[in-house]
Amino acid sequence: VTLALEVYYNGDRAMTEFKIKCYKNAKGKWSYVGLYTPDFLIIKRKEGKIHKAIIVETKGDIYKNDPAFKDKRAFMETAFTKKNNEAFGYERFDYLYLEDTLSDSDRIILTHKRIKDFFAGV
Repeated sequence: VTLALEVYYNGDRAMTEFKIKCYKNAKGKWSYVGLYTPDFLIIKRKEGKIHKAIIVETKGDIYKNDPAFKDKRAFMETAFTKKNNEAFGYERFDYLYLEDTLSDSDRIILTHKRIKDFFAGV
């Protein structure tokens, strides 16, 4: 089965325009926590337009506990995907976080499974 996916490196803030404004919800009030530039985008087009996208973040072990990143990751894993998928009426976005503490084979298996599950039937 050919999925005809496109994979883009997006991790250089100076070279990309794809950035996401992130917010943190504290006691029912949203506050801006900064721009987030994900590392990769895996997209599937339908009729020439982006139909589905997995936003992929890779992090080294030393960065995973950075408070600014933790807030952005939480926003991406919850509010961003949920709100955008609701707005589009289908699962258009997914978020995949990969840490370098995983073995190479575990990262490959996790990525492959997510791609198969998310893009199945498209």
